[in-house]
Amino acid sequence: MASQSLPIFIVGAGPTGLVLALTLRQSGVPVRIIDKVSKPHVGSRGAGIMPRTLEVYNYLGVLPDVLKSAVPLPVSRMYKLPGGTEVMKEFSRSPRTHSTPGIPFFNSYILGQDVAQAILRSHLEKYNCHVEFNTELGAFEQHSDYVQIHLVRHEGGNETPETFSAAYLVGADGAKGVVRKLLGLSFDGETRQGYSIVLADVKLRGLPRDAWHMWGDMATRGFWAMPRFTHDDDTFWITISGRDVDHDKLASEPETLKTFVKEFTNRPEIEIAEFLTLGSVRFNIRMVSEFSRGRVFIAGDAAHVHSPAGGQGMNSSVMDAFNLAWKLSLAYKGLASANLLQSYNDERKPVIQNMLKFTTEIFDKTLAGKSKWERGREFYQLDVSYRGSPIVVDKRQVDALTAPQPNIYTASLLGTVQAGDRAPDAPSLVMLKDSDTLSPITSLFKIFKPTKHTVLILSPLGPAADSVLDALQNSQYPSSLIQTVTILPVRVAVREKDVLPRTDLVLKDADGHVYEGYSVDPWKNELTVVVVRPDGIVGGIGAEVQTVTDYFERILS
Repeated sequence: MASQSLPIFIVGAGPTGLVLALTLRQSGVPVRIIDKVSKPHVGSRGAGIMPRTLEVYNYLGVLPDVLKSAVPLPVSRMYKLPGGTEVMKEFSRSPRTHSTPGIPFFNSYILGQDVAQAILRSHLEKYNCHVEFNTELGAFEQHSDYVQIHLVRHEGGNETPETFSAAYLVGADGAKGVVRKLLGLSFDGETRQGYSIVLADVKLRGLPRDAWHMWGDMATRGFWAMPRFTHDDDTFWITISGRDVDHDKLASEPETLKTFVKEFTNRPEIEIAEFLTLGSVRFNIRMVSEFSRGRVFIAGDAAHVHSPAGGQGMNSSVMDAFNLAWKLSLAYKGLASANLLQSYNDERKPVIQNMLKFTTEIFDKTLAGKSKWERGREFYQLDVSYRGSPIVVDKRQVDALTAPQPNIYTASLLGTVQAGDRAPDAPSLVMLKDSDTLSPITSLFKIFKPTKHTVLILSPLGPAADSVLDALQNSQYPSSLIQTVTILPVRVAVREKDVLPRTDLVLKDADGHVYEGYSVDPWKNELTVVVVRPDGIVGGIGAEVQTVTDYFERILS
């Protein structure tokens, strides 16, 4: 059975499944995506959007719609107890900062997961792909070239079974999902006994909408209320936490919760009029033993869960999907090397291990009252790196004493860009060839695409670009997967009679941000080649043409 005629099947229509589906559809891969719930998710969980996730949304073309509704984290206002009205402290948990040439989105935002998912669904529907709700995975069997899948569709009290075949199956169905269980993967880790949190979206009166209001503390007893700016003026997202709280009772008895809020805050005027959502979450710290087996993959909360400290869960899940999508696309089209799909596990597993360690340390400090409230760059996922990955190629000499270890989760500042790192942006690039899609002044982030491998050729010498093109053509790599870009240094004066390189795009680095950002000397007549993967990661970097062919030999069949 030819897998190329079958869709990729995704279980779970949260951010993970939707980002995966959208990326695959943009690459022309057929997709089916299901969710067992009867209608789209409601609620604010996973509301924090980190800068790296904004970059992914930018690649996928959904960022303008996200930023229309997303807002910065409001100021946090802590009240003294007892009394509940006097402000003890007011601070910003995520201080705003200015963008840089390499980091155009340098601030985190808040957007309820339900709103974010609606935006992703609307973009997915442009590619004639719709979430199939009320549909549940029952079982699957793996074969050498396809996966046979058994579904049950629930409609009007009736159950309709369906059996069909898919090229690959991805479980993005959350921590309690069935794909991981059916695949037989262990979910190793721990459940923090005695610690859980009550979450609810409510209609609430008695609080202004200018702050994140906080009473008590997360370790013993705490109540927090944040306005939902995308909803009616009385809609808030509330959390109740602490070891001295009966979470199960509050989550199951709305009237008891209302009374708790009034009594704990000493604010009788706070009135919860309606519950839009209500539930509790236990603090689990777990991850799968492996991220795939055969033609079945696990991503997002189905693969890893952790404490809510730091707002890393949804963002890490989006990174899983974006890492996996381009690899599945190549495999689906019969173009992937033998080890490409294995690299999903090789790259994401160490990163998630480090993420769990990072968030658990923050959680433990929070419970001990030793955690700082501010959430700075170490939470932004800009430093997540796949250095040391078997599919990246680094042919530059970098000081090994100052380079962080491979598979970094966060190192604050990584320094010189290496293979496996996030590819930084660079603005003020002047187009020297007319383009139908780009403006005369552009940036790298407007050039990078989730459907293409971008070969950047940094050199003042035209023949250098031609040598890279010749190597690509001689190797007969699929031209539809690759775009070539020559970037001349600022010192080069281009005259009208000059013959420009034959690359798809020719740009001039007018403000020097490319050469500076990628640590290339613009005054040397040398060649540097940078290959940027479809997920915005530097896949290859070096000072010789061989860098390009070595990189593509690792990922293409």
